[in-house]
Amino acid sequence: MKVRFLGSFFKDFPDPVYSEVVFVGRSNVGKSSLINMVVGRRVARVSKDPGRTRSINYFLLDDRVYLVDVPGYGYAKGPKDEVVRWKTMMENYFRLRKENIKRVFLLIDSVVGPQKTDVQMIDWLEFYGLPFVVVLTKTDKASQKEISSTLRKLKEFVSEGAIIKSSAKEGVGKKEILSLIFE
Repeated sequence: MKVRFLGSFFKDFPDPVYSEVVFVGRSNVGKSSLINMVVGRRVARVSKDPGRTRSINYFLLDDRVYLVDVPGYGYAKGPKDEVVRWKTMMENYFRLRKENIKRVFLLIDSVVGPQKTDVQMIDWLEFYGLPFVVVLTKTDKASQKEISSTLRKLKEFVSEGAIIKSSAKEGVGKKEILSLIFE
């Protein structure tokens, strides 16, 4: 797969020539690792410190779709004015690009399960009519009991067909995610 980094943006995003697929989730959910697994090489910076992605990062996949990596939510380490700026940047991005967004991949940690901020994101995506799929991350680190519990909780908010189990370490979920990106 051909992947090209287009840049990090705070505003003035690339021309909406291609549809966009967006990866969003709480800080430390494994977003960068999952993106790297999906595209087959290291393009997103992986860090053990949550909250490292602070801009909206655009990648072009196979010259036909933008993959967009947005900052994680739920971890607000930094000056209050910077946290407000991140929130405003995210709201502006989704508002300005709503018509161009083909799908949002909402990442939820399979061990931790859905948190209040994840439920708020689901409500927000539904309110704005943005199509989304939940991706359970780190299934290789979760017990079957933890995965079952997370799935049970998620079914209160989303249909079963809208959930993909994934493991960046083991490559689980890659085929399903790529299919949705390029459909």
